[in-house]
Amino acid sequence: MSTLIPILIFILILGIVVFVHEMGHYLAARRAGVYVEEFALGMGPLLFGFHGKPVTHMGERTLYSVRLFPIGGFCKMRGNDEESDADDPYSLNNKTIKQRALVMAGGSFMNFLMAFILFFVLTMLTGYLVAEVRGLQEGFPAYESGLQVGDRITHINGNRVTLYANFELQMEFSGGQPLDVRFVRDGVRHNITVTPVQVVRTDGSIAYRLGFRPDFRYGLLETPGEGFRRVGVWSSVTNAAEMMVFNIRIPFTILARWLTNEPIPDGAGAMGPIGMAGQVTQIYQRAIQHSVLDMVLDMLFFTALINAALGLMNLLPIPALDGARLVFLAIEGIRRKPIPPEREGMVHLAGFALMIGLAIFIAYRDIVRLTGGV
Repeated sequence: MSTLIPILIFILILGIVVFVHEMGHYLAARRAGVYVEEFALGMGPLLFGFHGKPVTHMGERTLYSVRLFPIGGFCKMRGNDEESDADDPYSLNNKTIKQRALVMAGGSFMNFLMAFILFFVLTMLTGYLVAEVRGLQEGFPAYESGLQVGDRITHINGNRVTLYANFELQMEFSGGQPLDVRFVRDGVRHNITVTPVQVVRTDGSIAYRLGFRPDFRYGLLETPGEGFRRVGVWSSVTNAAEMMVFNIRIPFTILARWLTNEPIPDGAGAMGPIGMAGQVTQIYQRAIQHSVLDMVLDMLFFTALINAALGLMNLLPIPALDGARLVFLAIEGIRRKPIPPEREGMVHLAGFALMIGLAIFIAYRDIVRLTGGV
């Protein structure tokens, strides 16, 4: 039972994330006047459905359906994956490049919006850490370097630090090498060089620390301690936006470091559904020991991360994804004529086959990782 519940939670999260993505396509298509033939909740065989109001001059109506498997959904638009009448005003193929681009980008936009809303709500409820010195540990690099309580770290090795999570990531990237740290004290900028120390976490993994306690902004669910401050609406908005940018940039940052053979955190890399399901299981088992509320909050945070990841992934110029369709639309705009559908279809088909192969490889790696293999 302890394994079944997190798996069901993961299926629910994945279903919500994909459904939100398809809802973005649906709303953009309706706004552009594209006929949506079916908007489905779930996949597989049809369980039941109903037709909405007529949306074309022929009286055609969108089928809103619920399907057997509660994983995701889809938005079937006329003219999306097949040719249609050149005179059909409700076909996606007959819309302007701008309208088609907005429809293609609508899914990712909705994922980003959902991630932002979740980050904002979580920040308001639980607060957030700040890369500002609240306390120092004697004998550690931060203490020995002369950092003082109240100092706010703004840059590490020239990289701007806006979130404490970004600070921690820079620590992981350091590999124990000296760091150029910029901080602000009483409105004045200072620069020092500090070498983090290596510590071993409770799970046996390696981490790097400077040895200071960060400041904290309390959320609505906590009672502020003496000298601490609560989050505000505007600070929650900015923190949510920074978390969006941070999580969107991470994959590119890690990829760049991997290509240049620089240190990257343990476990960093591509993760498929099996790996994510394992991660949800670990989060559930850890959080449920404290309270159901902690578990719910952690799952909401994970949902926000997956929304941001899916939104980003679908904008990548990989055949069969929305990003590749946007590239084809850009080429069409430059050439001032569309690329032959059969050629574009072949590219997307090849890309789809490549993605299936990559998904199998990632699934294999996830299984090996979860079973303790090498």
